[in-house]
Amino acid sequence: MGYDGSRFGIGGLFLKTMLLSVVTLGIYNFWGRTQIRRAIWGAVSVDGEPFEYTGTGKELFFGFLKAIALLIGLALALLVIGYVLGRLLQFRAVLSVAVVAFYLVVSVLAVAAVYLATRYRLSRTLWRSIRFGLDGTAGRFVMGTIGYSLLTLVTLGICLPLLRTWQTRTIVNNARYGTVPFRMEAQGAKLIWPWVLTMLLAVPTLGIMLVWYRVREFRYWSSTVSIAGLKFEGRLRLGQVLGPAILLAVITVAIFAALLVPTMFAAMEAARTHAPPPPSALTIIGIWLYVALAPAINFVVLGHPVLKAGCETMAIGGALDLEAVAQSSDAGPRTGEGLFALLDGGGL
Repeated sequence: MGYDGSRFGIGGLFLKTMLLSVVTLGIYNFWGRTQIRRAIWGAVSVDGEPFEYTGTGKELFFGFLKAIALLIGLALALLVIGYVLGRLLQFRAVLSVAVVAFYLVVSVLAVAAVYLATRYRLSRTLWRSIRFGLDGTAGRFVMGTIGYSLLTLVTLGICLPLLRTWQTRTIVNNARYGTVPFRMEAQGAKLIWPWVLTMLLAVPTLGIMLVWYRVREFRYWSSTVSIAGLKFEGRLRLGQVLGPAILLAVITVAIFAALLVPTMFAAMEAARTHAPPPPSALTIIGIWLYVALAPAINFVVLGHPVLKAGCETMAIGGALDLEAVAQSSDAGPRTGEGLFALLDGGGL
């Protein structure tokens, strides 16, 4: 695989999207996100042939409107049910229960939206004019995620690799290139002990073990993926990720320290002298600006080098018989990512 994207060119698209989204009250975000995807997809190639992203901002925007309508309808329905039951049962806490139920339902919808968003993105991804696709159901993905999440909770996080590997394997095994399916055979149990080691050493190593684990996880996952005779093998190394990850962490800590430390000292001085607390508007604005700029900073510092290293170290063995690949009749969903676009902030 190859990657020839421009670090600051694509980073500039993130910055442009942020600025125009502020001016347009968030509306431009959907068109800006589409531009970013087209740039990144087009920078990644296999056998010299780049990928192509055909989604549109309009599709993402209408998916977002559907999500808003769904959430408003859900909230109103639960409030009405809560109010009626509260009057009938004379139970004042029913409205509180309705609010909790709303958040639980939204959490379930968010998990389903991850699957549906992946379906949309794959359906808008082409290679050699053949589009990808995702079969299966979001319902099964949700039920499996709930089950493995409860197992992870009961085991105090030890079984997290089972959850993450099951989710990834489910998506990959339902994905296809045209009519040819992908296959992934990864087993989360093989990552349990590396994850336990990571949990024990994450704090003493200042998070370095978390980076080590993610690299190991990626290499193991990719080595179990195949499609029609092609075998993938990720050869990404820790050193290729660790430097950018540390740099991003240092930048983040430095920015927040510069924003918060003066405010903390001013608040301490105000408490000592019994003076009114200093205004914190500048600190709030500074944090907001950093959060708005975070997608551009993250891509320039971490996303670009990791994407480049991941593509250039991905080995693909075998040969794909393109004559056996046919265009699927399933063109994917008509609108974009819905709830996922609502929850995803400035991501891809």
